[in-house]
Amino acid sequence: MQIKYNAMKETVDSVQLALKLMQKKQDLLEKDTALTNANLRNYLRLDAENKKRMDQLSNTTDRILDANLNENERLKSKIALQQQDLDKQKAELEVKIAQFEQQKAEYQEVRGKLGSKEEKIRELQMALDKKEKTVQDIQNKVSEALIGFKANGLNVETRYGKVYVLMPESLLFKSGSKNIDPKGKEALRQLALILNANPDINVNVEGHTDNVPYHPKSKSAMVEDNWDLSVLRATSVVKVLTDYGVSPLRVTAQGRGKFMPVNAADTPEARAQNRRTEIILSPKLDELLKAIE
Repeated sequence: MQIKYNAMKETVDSVQLALKLMQKKQDLLEKDTALTNANLRNYLRLDAENKKRMDQLSNTTDRILDANLNENERLKSKIALQQQDLDKQKAELEVKIAQFEQQKAEYQEVRGKLGSKEEKIRELQMALDKKEKTVQDIQNKVSEALIGFKANGLNVETRYGKVYVLMPESLLFKSGSKNIDPKGKEALRQLALILNANPDINVNVEGHTDNVPYHPKSKSAMVEDNWDLSVLRATSVVKVLTDYGVSPLRVTAQGRGKFMPVNAADTPEARAQNRRTEIILSPKLDELLKAIE
């Protein structure tokens, strides 16, 4: 009996132990289930949040894409405008380059012409310098050769690039006469020596009178007035110069009468100054004219 009791007790203990184990397993399962449910609920919450975030992200992405598309269109329009402006600037630059090349060619042409003109100017200046030197040399030589006649009122000066030899009436002529006195001929002979040694000098002889009317001594006289007298006196000087060897091709005679006085005063001294013969010496201008051409 005792044995059965012990056996039944062991069975009961085993069953109770099994129940306890099963209870523990059930508790563990319930905990696992609760944890799983909690995880599931948390997953579902996270999933919902993720979906919400995905929707927000999608919306944001769409807005960004739209904004990018709009920005791209704006940039494309801006680039197109910039390209048009660039093409315009390029065309303008090409025009300016063409204008520059044309101006450069014109500048080179003008520079060449200017160089030629500068050469001409140099040639002209050299010719002028040579002319001035020739005039100065002639003045010096004539002044030196005729220095002995300065006491008789003869004067040598330079005006307008020419040498003027002023011979008063008292050195060459008697009053109202066209015939040259011996002393006057000697002065002209000395001058002729200078002219013969310098064949490139042209000679112009001008006769001048005062404003006192000339009265011919007879109706048949060759001289009718001061103008006639000035011409005849100039011609007399030319003839004497040519007699002393000066080429007639170099000499001209002109009568100025009373119309070019050196002193306009109405005095005997002024009238004496106006009664004169001017022998104007000027270098030939062949080289100067050549430089100008």
